[in-house]
Amino acid sequence: MQNCFTKKLPQHLPEINLTILSEKAHKLIAEQRQRYIESMPDKRMVILECMAQIKAAMQTGEPDLCDKLFQQVHRLAGSAGSYGFEDLGTAASVVDRYIIANSLQPDDFPELGSLLQKLLDEIDEIIDKNG
Repeated sequence: MQNCFTKKLPQHLPEINLTILSEKAHKLIAEQRQRYIESMPDKRMVILECMAQIKAAMQTGEPDLCDKLFQQVHRLAGSAGSYGFEDLGTAASVVDRYIIANSLQPDDFPELGSLLQKLLDEIDEIIDKNG
């Protein structure tokens, strides 16, 4: 038995063309994905700049994790899969977890650098395929 609300609801709603709505949604998603792809070179540059800063700081014995690096990696870990870049998201998640789990001493830079290089390789692949 339908209640009064569900009986009257269709009468008060305009007819919606789901095909048009779906086409608009797909177009919007494609546009957002393209903007995400176009932002890859900037994301890559932030990671490279931070790697250089961290390496310099660790050589002086005063490791100073670049907050921009952590923020960039964390955002990539959270967003990449939403745009269809699962491998990028996985690589970013590995770096994200490594940074969180370690206090980053000078001896940690080779491993962090290796993880960041894998992340950069994923970014490069996206740029090469879509650029």
